[in-house]
Amino acid sequence: MTHYDYLIVAVYVVFMLSLGVVFRGLSKNTSDYFRCGGSMPWWITGSSAWLATFSAWAFVGAASDVFRSGLHVMLLFWAPIPALIAVAAFTCVRFRRMRVITWMEAVRQRFGPVSEQFYTWIRVPIELVKAAFTLMSISVFIAAVLHVGITPVIVALGITITIVAFAGGAYAVLASDFVQMLLVMTITILTVFLTTRLPEIGGLSQLFVRVHELHPAHVELWRGLRPAVLVGYGFAFMFVKFIELNSIEFSTMYLMPKNEAHARRMVWIPLVGGIVGPILWIIPPLAATILFPDLATVFPQLSKPTEGAFVAVAMHVMPVGLLGLLMCAMFGATLTNMDAAVNKYVGVFVRSFYRPVLRPNSPEKHLLVVSKICTLVFGAVIIVLAVVINSHRRSDIFTLLNQFMVSLGLPLTIPVFLGLFYRRTPPWSAWGTALACFAFSAWANFSFAQQIEDPAFVAHLPALAGQLLGHAAEPLAASEKSDLLLAVTVLGTVAVGFAVFFGSTFFYRRTSAEYRNEVNGFYDRLRTPLEPASASVQSGDEAVYRLLGTLCMVYGGFILLLMAIPNGLVGRLCFLFVGGVIGGTGLVLGRVARRKRLKSAGSAKSASAQLTAR
Repeated sequence: MTHYDYLIVAVYVVFMLSLGVVFRGLSKNTSDYFRCGGSMPWWITGSSAWLATFSAWAFVGAASDVFRSGLHVMLLFWAPIPALIAVAAFTCVRFRRMRVITWMEAVRQRFGPVSEQFYTWIRVPIELVKAAFTLMSISVFIAAVLHVGITPVIVALGITITIVAFAGGAYAVLASDFVQMLLVMTITILTVFLTTRLPEIGGLSQLFVRVHELHPAHVELWRGLRPAVLVGYGFAFMFVKFIELNSIEFSTMYLMPKNEAHARRMVWIPLVGGIVGPILWIIPPLAATILFPDLATVFPQLSKPTEGAFVAVAMHVMPVGLLGLLMCAMFGATLTNMDAAVNKYVGVFVRSFYRPVLRPNSPEKHLLVVSKICTLVFGAVIIVLAVVINSHRRSDIFTLLNQFMVSLGLPLTIPVFLGLFYRRTPPWSAWGTALACFAFSAWANFSFAQQIEDPAFVAHLPALAGQLLGHAAEPLAASEKSDLLLAVTVLGTVAVGFAVFFGSTFFYRRTSAEYRNEVNGFYDRLRTPLEPASASVQSGDEAVYRLLGTLCMVYGGFILLLMAIPNGLVGRLCFLFVGGVIGGTGLVLGRVARRKRLKSAGSAKSASAQLTAR
């Protein structure tokens, strides 16, 4: 890191803080603060929906898995593709038709107030811990690169992210997500370009050839992993993502588009990005297996040096100043995940606990103030949790986060997935199914996890399971143990969850008429198309185009100025590419905003003329 890199990081932090200030005036009530009033264009909500599917773990935890196991991580990266196809074809419209401000309000409509409180008090703490994992993951590397302590970095980044979510609400969250998408993808493309042009790599095709020569199992996964474990791991993640992305809980981003057509279009961004992005992200850590076979010598201060695979290559190939932009991109990938989580679950707490339980008749102005206060509190909690988790973790971030979310997140997601499509269950089917799934997950993580540590585990399996894993094979490797544990946790939890949820159908006839009417009303709304948006809603996003366009032009212009840094031609062209993409996007958004403003003024003038004529 040079003084140019430090300057770039400092300017980026100031730019992020400015987002909250710029968009602070757009939130007039909790609907604005948590879902932008349901008036957003598809391209900005789609960008946010895609970035919500990954964070800095793509550069840290996933890069570590690529370095250690090669293409194994693609099973995780591409697992959401079938789920997103289903979202595009069917679920996105159902999400938008729920006509709620937060997803937890839809849980109340479908399962009743008891399930709403159960989910509020279980899900919110889990998501705060998940956000803490995300914050910790990026702080580990920023601290390593800057040669400072991890705790100060966690605190500094956590405060910055909290301020953005506090001041601007969902508007600032979406705006920051859009800028992060542009920055993350341009920096990733440049890193791949600079890496593949190295003589030691010799181009993209030669990279895979050389990796295959040095580490055959990185490309031919069946050489290093038992096929049964590999298939089980892939199917497990596919199930997780299908259930997660098509559940009521994932509806937050789809409550923001201005109409059903925009809800359908926005899915294409995470769908295309989810296919193309991972292909780019795996190239630098694959190159690291050739350039830096011993990452412990590069990052001796890291407890898990393989988590620095992406950064090590970037530090090796990037011109002066570009490493600072990479740090900004990694920070941005985390910011998008954490500020969205803070905004989303503050909404759940305020509208599903504070309003109905503590202050049932609170006016919107009061709820908006409470929401902002809760944002500060949640941000502080996440910072503290991140510090604690980092001081006690014993596993790599990739494995730790995956197992955590599967064990605690999936049991809660299964009922709100099935409840969106099947109605004939009693109100306790949500929390009853979740508790049954928690029980199986606990068995998997404590009992089964100990069993697979036995070197003779495979030999002791029943005949069919033994044939799948191979009795004559060597004991399970460490990576196979974690993959098998995750696969068993997921598939077993899904089986238990489905059995309990559909089994509760036998008790549906005993439910009250009031509950059945509420559920029928929920499904009636899912079948009823939205009313055409009013002219004010259709043109209400002009401020978003104008403000976001201005911000992109300002930040893109700053990056273009970095071409003055003493670099060679390639280095200067790198800054031209990043600044040109971000600044050029700002110009386009500014022109669209001007066109919308002129159209709105023309419509108002025409309406005024008609009234005068009458």
